[in-house]
Amino acid sequence: MECPNGCQNKMKITRVERIFYKNDDPIVIRNLEMHVCPECGCEAMPLKSARMVEDILRGQIKPIGQFSAPLFQPAQPVP
Repeated sequence: MECPNGCQNKMKITRVERIFYKNDDPIVIRNLEMHVCPECGCEAMPLKSARMVEDILRGQIKPIGQFSAPLFQPAQPVP
């Protein structure tokens, strides 16, 4: 796949971990296939991966476990 930013190198297929949100609750998806440009870092999600994320967010795929971690909110700038 060619980089949408016009970089010279072809994008590489890699597996990543991403957090999505459903009803304000975080959902972690591991081993999500993505195309990543080694030159600029641009990421593109293949249609197959996007369909899987949609199915997970719709509740059509059951979770394999639970994950909990501390949640941080960035500090608000002082006016």
